[in-house]
Amino acid sequence: MSLTPADRLFIGRFLLLFVATLVVALLGTFKAPLPALGDKNSHQQAYLFQQAKVLFSNDPTLSAGDVLSLNAKKTVVLPDSWDTTQPSFEGQGWYQIDFRLDPDKPVPNAVFVPRAIMNAHAYLNGHWIGGLGTLEGDITRHWNYPYLFQFSPDLLAPGNNTLLIQVAGYKNYRSGLGRVWLGPNSVLEPMYESSYRWQVTGSMLATLVAFASGVLLLLFARVFREQEGFFFFSLAVIIFAIRNTGYFMDWIPLPHAQWGQLVHSLHAWFACLYGLFLIRYMNLGWTWIPRGLVAYAIAVSLITLTAGSEQILNFTFWLLLPVIPVVFVLNVLLLSHSWRTRNFEGAILGCSSLLFVLLSIRDLATMLNLLPIESILLSQYTGILLFVSACWVIFRRYRALLQELKTSNDSLNSELAIREQQLFRQFNLLRKIEQQRAQDDERRRIMQDIHDGVGSSLVSALNLSETKPLSQDEMRDVLQECLDDLRMAIDSLDPQSDDLLALLGNFRWRYERRLKASGVTLLWSVADIPKLEGYSSRDLFDLLRIVQEIFANSLKHAKASKIELSVRWDEANDKVLLNISDNGVGMPQNTLGRGRGLAHMKIRAKAIRIELYTGRNSQEQGVAVFMAIPRMRRK
Repeated sequence: MSLTPADRLFIGRFLLLFVATLVVALLGTFKAPLPALGDKNSHQQAYLFQQAKVLFSNDPTLSAGDVLSLNAKKTVVLPDSWDTTQPSFEGQGWYQIDFRLDPDKPVPNAVFVPRAIMNAHAYLNGHWIGGLGTLEGDITRHWNYPYLFQFSPDLLAPGNNTLLIQVAGYKNYRSGLGRVWLGPNSVLEPMYESSYRWQVTGSMLATLVAFASGVLLLLFARVFREQEGFFFFSLAVIIFAIRNTGYFMDWIPLPHAQWGQLVHSLHAWFACLYGLFLIRYMNLGWTWIPRGLVAYAIAVSLITLTAGSEQILNFTFWLLLPVIPVVFVLNVLLLSHSWRTRNFEGAILGCSSLLFVLLSIRDLATMLNLLPIESILLSQYTGILLFVSACWVIFRRYRALLQELKTSNDSLNSELAIREQQLFRQFNLLRKIEQQRAQDDERRRIMQDIHDGVGSSLVSALNLSETKPLSQDEMRDVLQECLDDLRMAIDSLDPQSDDLLALLGNFRWRYERRLKASGVTLLWSVADIPKLEGYSSRDLFDLLRIVQEIFANSLKHAKASKIELSVRWDEANDKVLLNISDNGVGMPQNTLGRGRGLAHMKIRAKAIRIELYTGRNSQEQGVAVFMAIPRMRRK
């Protein structure tokens, strides 16, 4: 099967990462920094002591002078581990180193001790030259700290000199003393600083980075609950960081016994949680192995709490031994899974955890005295790799989410554009239909107005002419009425004709000639009114039709000589009052308000939501029509 360029790129990156992991593991195992060995320059200018006489004592009142006077000492080779040379001892070991100055070397003024577990003080020729913390009770935890004791050269004797190192430690806890250097401060201080960087500063940095990555992963797992077991991974990394605080903390929040039990229980829980993460991440679908891991962590915690701190290191190796192959096999499966799925994220996680397992085995060998006690513990530095792996995972997932979001947005924008085009076409179609409907309605309205106005007048004139010939005046009245109706229909087409007073003024101008020809006087009383709202030009045209009907009735039937029109504003009721009255003969009481013309007027008034009443004028003669027009058109 041919490989794609993406496959070839993945294979190259995978192999490079895997080889780099193995190289780092080998270098950490066989070429790890060991400042206690020094270099050629330090051997030429300083003294390296690899043998001492030691006196073990449980007497806290014993002084340096008392130790020098006692002869019950045995010779040991440095580094000396109490678990080997003095099993089950707990107390203080006084290491006596006798030396003479070499005239070919510079005069020394410092003592460098790479490792003394748990804590140490130093004496030169019976004089105390340095030491921090307590050597009794809860001993100050300087087990991973290097020591640099500076002194005045005046304390040195020309002949024999004695360097006394007082070490306090717990039984079965890797207590003891490493090799000791004596020389100029300018030579030993760089060695001390290098040891301090590796043993203390580096541990602080690695622990802080691991804890930050654990919290970051915990937030990630909280937000993305569907991700593959990252909640377990985050807890494992946080536990790993808590366990690493013991590398640099010179005090502990619990008594020594409980702290030892807690730390060694955390080893099992770290392995359990990390194993659960690997199983969930690869979707293995196992049931008995996750249950076994949880049972293992619980069992280790119970055994550790039951056995007590004195025996912890005796069985720590046997407690951790079963889970190391399991985690190692899971790492191999993770690397195989990432190889098959071409998942570089899994490759990074697998290689970083594989390096942790390999370096943990190397550190476990140091704790079992298979390597010198001055050896630098390196497993805590894999916390940085865990941080890089966590950041890579979060970056990759976040980038995938952004890409998915971008794809979804692009798809949504495309669908919205298509939908917008469809809606735009439908809107244009509806607008054309609405325009056509409005035009049709306007045509029907005009036709209806012409039919009701001009057509009605012409039909009436035609019917009248069939019974008798029309006189010239009658013919002029018919034509004038038809012309007025036609002009009013034309005025209704003006979209700006929404001013009632202007429309009434225009009506007066058009109708005044007929009034004069009929000898009728028009009394016009109009006051300022507010602008009507919600009325269309059609509504106002219907209002003018009512006015026209009233004027026509007064001219045709009432035989009036005077017509009065008044418009005023009723602010209390928010209405415009329009009153029209004449002084004609009026109508019989039994027919008032029931004529066909009045019926048409009331129909129009109801259509435009105004109030219309009929009655007598103030002199109790003629006809009066009262209209109340709301300023805001009622719905």
